[in-house]
Amino acid sequence: MDDSPAREPDIAVVIPTRRRETRLAFALEALAEQRLDASRFEVVVVRDGDAAEPLAEPPDGLRVRFLTRPGVAGPTAKRNVGWRATDAPLVAFTDDDCRAHPAWLESLLAAADGDGAFLQGRTEPDPDERHLLHGFARSQEIRGLSGWYETCNMAYPRELLERLGGFDESLPFGGEDTDLAYRALAAGASPTYVDDALVWHAVMHRSLAHAIRDASAWSDMAGVVAKHPELRRALYMGTFWRKSHAALLLAAAGLPLARRHPAVALGAALPYLELRINWRARSARRLARRLATLPGWAAIDSVEVASRLPAAVRNRTLVI
Repeated sequence: MDDSPAREPDIAVVIPTRRRETRLAFALEALAEQRLDASRFEVVVVRDGDAAEPLAEPPDGLRVRFLTRPGVAGPTAKRNVGWRATDAPLVAFTDDDCRAHPAWLESLLAAADGDGAFLQGRTEPDPDERHLLHGFARSQEIRGLSGWYETCNMAYPRELLERLGGFDESLPFGGEDTDLAYRALAAGASPTYVDDALVWHAVMHRSLAHAIRDASAWSDMAGVVAKHPELRRALYMGTFWRKSHAALLLAAAGLPLARRHPAVALGAALPYLELRINWRARSARRLARRLATLPGWAAIDSVEVASRLPAAVRNRTLVI
């Protein structure tokens, strides 16, 4: 890490992390390759208090500050620690499982208009790992203003963050980034999509058991929608977090008709089968893979639907 005196940064990158030091090292290496002059930005990494060796070290020439939040917290609290620790007028957020394209920071700064606009960049699965995107693996792909404003690739003026009070720590994991964006909109800020500000998101291999554990994430989205009713525009049919949830419930509704009206039951199941199998796949091997994982995906979607119902009841807001 370069400890020599440096100019105040034009932009800061905040990365919350927990026990993914190898991934974090990849993220820092990508930031060291930015086209933007290293004197114009800094990186703030925030770990939990129980972080243990071996810890990732910054590449030569990259200005990084490693901060620790006492105890164990979700990414929400760590992002607040990070942005409050920098004086940079623009704060970019990404995650420890992401690698920034060399033009990322340069593109964000070029798009910043100084009028309080917040920025969302493009996110794609990591090209070095895209071949792993099968089975129950997950990644992220964003090619426009998503309506969710995921912090894998967002930038906010620091003044706007101060005015809003940062992220809402009552949402420790899931929905806090969406909530922040909609509070920014309510405060009169406007979003801008920056296609050249590209971040590559890791492809995370998951077993079925791991994917089912992940299925309860964002389970309190009904609370965020209750707080920001305009968020329904980002939901499928204004109700469903995923299109697959609507298709699964349609298929389930057809099951009681399977014996007497099999054609009706099959028709009800077709939208879900199309989503999860995609029988138009050119490769017979890919089609066989999709068929093999169909029961697993049905289990994952079922857990996602079920985990959202308590929050929907609690907030009297139908989000499935």
